[in-house]
Amino acid sequence: MWYTKNDIKNIPLTEFMAALGEKPVKAFGDMKLYYAPQRDDPEPMLVVDTNTNRWYDHATDHSGDIIDLAALKMNPNLYMDPRDFILKYMNEYEQGKELSAMARHPQQPTVVGVDIKNVKLTDFMKALGQEHPVAADGNLRIYNAPYDDNPGPTMVINIETNLWRDTKSGAYGSIYDLAHELTGSCNMSELNQYIAGQMSGMEKSQKVEPDKPKRRMRL
Repeated sequence: MWYTKNDIKNIPLTEFMAALGEKPVKAFGDMKLYYAPQRDDPEPMLVVDTNTNRWYDHATDHSGDIIDLAALKMNPNLYMDPRDFILKYMNEYEQGKELSAMARHPQQPTVVGVDIKNVKLTDFMKALGQEHPVAADGNLRIYNAPYDDNPGPTMVINIETNLWRDTKSGAYGSIYDLAHELTGSCNMSELNQYIAGQMSGMEKSQKVEPDKPKRRMRL
């Protein structure tokens, strides 16, 4: 599962708490009692209602949803939007679960052959057939959105952060989010294979055999 901002409202709070490294101390009916992840309390004070997917903090009398909790937990010097914080932790958590499942059920390893985390988005766009951006402005590169049925120059890549954003739809993220937009897949292995396949295809097309030396005419 690869989460995007559209999935956030449907993420169970219990899953988000697990991604933060928190386990329920007690459970009674639809309620689960946790230590508040944003504080170092001596007693568990945070209650999650699995029926409404909301939380209540007995220490502060505050309550809210997953975004409210993320806003309390995140470091404001690192994150401006709590949704970015949620996506980081949830996607890392899902990736960890997938790796654990693979370890429990060994299978023939798949050689991806590409260090996907270090693939430049501009190189990935080349692999998708867009050799050059439509325009450039400082650190920004503007492309026709490859996932749009009516593509236009709405996809902006920041070459410093290696992140992208669509000015029309509001979609944004890393290379995995872009691969998700292109494939619709939420499976990490499938996304890895898709990205690696596109990059490998570009590398093969760039390999050109050197010209053979021409024979000299004998007089």
